[in-house]
Amino acid sequence: MGCHDDCLKNDIIREDMEEIWQSPVAWEKLKETGVYVTGATGMIASYLVMFLIWLNEVHHFHIRIYAGIRSEEKARRRFGKYFDKDYFHAVQGDVNAPPILQEAPEYIIHAASLASPQYYGKMPVETMLPNVIGTYELLKYGQAHALKGFLFFSSGSVYGSVPEAEGISEAMAGRMDWLAAGNVYGESKRCGEAMCCAYFREFGLPVRIARIHHTYGPTMDVINDKRVFSEFAGNILRGEDIVLKSDGGDRRAFCYLSDTAAALFQILLEGAAGECYNVGNPAQYVSIRGLAEILTDVFPEKGLKVVFQERTDSGYCASPVKRLTPVSVDKLEALGWKAKVTVEAGFERSLRYLAQRYEEEEVS
Repeated sequence: MGCHDDCLKNDIIREDMEEIWQSPVAWEKLKETGVYVTGATGMIASYLVMFLIWLNEVHHFHIRIYAGIRSEEKARRRFGKYFDKDYFHAVQGDVNAPPILQEAPEYIIHAASLASPQYYGKMPVETMLPNVIGTYELLKYGQAHALKGFLFFSSGSVYGSVPEAEGISEAMAGRMDWLAAGNVYGESKRCGEAMCCAYFREFGLPVRIARIHHTYGPTMDVINDKRVFSEFAGNILRGEDIVLKSDGGDRRAFCYLSDTAAALFQILLEGAAGECYNVGNPAQYVSIRGLAEILTDVFPEKGLKVVFQERTDSGYCASPVKRLTPVSVDKLEALGWKAKVTVEAGFERSLRYLAQRYEEEEVS
């Protein structure tokens, strides 16, 4: 779903942008710079781009925004009238090829990736390439153009199976069967991380790695994304009961998008070069069934309920790793970051925003 012509006029988006701005981040480092964001129409990356737009429109930061996209139509739906601003530069092309930009940026945020389990079984090669070859091409470009900062979107999937008695810190490394279909994403993220650190050690490239955990927000793709929180949101918007395809006992620490965006900028601008940081909200650790019940409560007038059904989609390859405890974000909090939004508040904001778009676009 898009943001119609002016996403910054939406109350929920505007409040989120303001909340990100209030985070203790060295925003002045972005003034008069260029920022290249790959995968710019994705759920998380698009919020970063929206915030860069907001910095230009509200605070006059004069940032040159380079948005890596595959579909101009989708990008125009996502960014509306801002797509045609002089400071906005759409970069169409294959992220696995050397980047071609009008002017070298000071910062690169590499977010392009197929990040949903629905792709891992059907498109394992396409899942791996942006995290391996795409990362290499961007690092090589960054080395040649004296970047101020490079942020790699990694994932909690890199941990594999680890002891969890005291939570998972960045210093831990677990076991992963790299031949298992459900691990193709996590293993390629591991390779991307290793390549980032190799460029840091050999060439001094100021790379930072964000291990992003379960994030949700207004830019969720409730039509195509088969992850449970997106599917649940789609159920609610269509007036359907939420369908659980497991017993719902697995737990996840859900982080709202404005908190995730603030964390990512903080890592890019203030994190230690060559380091990785967990990004998540362990204070909001809920079961899948509990999440389903929270969502059905957002619009009580619809009278929706939670039902159970076996999964029949053979292409869906979820990771075999089950988390028993949420990860530690102590390292990220040491930079000054703190999550603010509860699961109840965040999903209500997301659903109310999506309901507005759903009505406007008459999506069936």
